[in-house]
Amino acid sequence: MNLLKKIAAVLAAAVVCTFPAHSVYAENSDKVVDGAELLTDSEEQSLERYIKDVIEKHDFGYDIVVVTTNGTDGSSPEAYADDYYDYNDYGYDSQGSGLLLLVDMGGRNWHISTKGKGIRAFTDYGISRIGDKVAGHLGDGDYYRAFEEFADQADSYIEKYESSGKAYDVGNKPKDYGKIFMISLAIGLIAALIVCLCMKGQLKTAVKQTAARVYIKNGSMRVTNSRDIFLYNNVTRTKIESSSGGGGSSTHRSSSGSTHGGGGGKF
Repeated sequence: MNLLKKIAAVLAAAVVCTFPAHSVYAENSDKVVDGAELLTDSEEQSLERYIKDVIEKHDFGYDIVVVTTNGTDGSSPEAYADDYYDYNDYGYDSQGSGLLLLVDMGGRNWHISTKGKGIRAFTDYGISRIGDKVAGHLGDGDYYRAFEEFADQADSYIEKYESSGKAYDVGNKPKDYGKIFMISLAIGLIAALIVCLCMKGQLKTAVKQTAARVYIKNGSMRVTNSRDIFLYNNVTRTKIESSSGGGGSSTHRSSSGSTHGGGGGKF
């Protein structure tokens, strides 16, 4: 009997060893909790799969959650988001690393709560920037696109932090390729306009004269008196912007005693 128990223990240990460390799932597998019913059933299922794909892409190092509600039961959006994450067993590692997007339709608020590695990967600057993108879609009533944007941004920010060890921040901003394209296009159009104007100028044979002396016969006019008259002055002022504050993530304690980062706003 003892022999059988030893064999069973060895087999159990062998089975455990065959699973990689990142196959340990968070206790709560629901990544989309649509309490405000902003999504159709098919949209909710599609978003759930999409978010889980992003989580798996990063080896289950970060949990990503979307929660919608019609009210926060008297709590602030920050407290509600933090507590929802903590008390519903989210997070894949001992730090409970991840982030949660709360959308409160009652107060028209959005709030992102971060924890563990999520605090370092998503700085105050990053949360504000992600929130601006998400809030734009929320304001338009395009809720699925808002949550998909949140997942896309989470994917990009985690990728940046994990690959370089540096999060997107005030001194390390993500490139806006759309803006770069528009600037490049404008430079190209200006260069083309200059070339066209130069070519047009070469076609002119008559030259505009700006002085009257060309039309005066030599010796026919003498200036006996002259004076300078001050008409006006022109002062140019340039505003110098002063910058203050650094980057990084501000943190606080939730009701569970956990440390969280985060930020939010209206839509």
